Amino acid sequence: MSLPPLKTEAITIWCPLNEAELAMVSELAAVGFSADKIAAVLERQKRLFLRDFRTDGTPVSDAYKRGLFLAQSDTDKVTLENAKKGNLTAKQQMEKKWEEQRIENIKNEIFNTE
Repeated sequence: MSLPPLKTEAITIWCPLNEAELAMVSELAAVGFSADKIAAVLERQKRLFLRDFRTDGTPVSDAYKRGLFLAQSDTDKVTLENAKKGNLTAKQQMEKKWEEQRIENIKNEIFNTE
């Protein structure tokens, strides 16, 4: 018995960016810039940039998410270090974070969301 072929859809990219611009998207996302502000900084058409931003799998969307995740990781590292040093607030924050991640992992396992 063979499996059916995987169905892949082509993703249209409306606002192509080079590697330096994608790095800037990540960096600006990390410091809290909104997508429309990033479009203005990059001097791109807002409508086209936002279309890519809202479409999962586009370079713009992926770069923005990467910036958010890396910034979150940096702050979580500091919180974890503070928790290890005995800071009770930091410990509570990390425990809450771990519980949220555990629940998210269970949801993904049950619903197989990708």
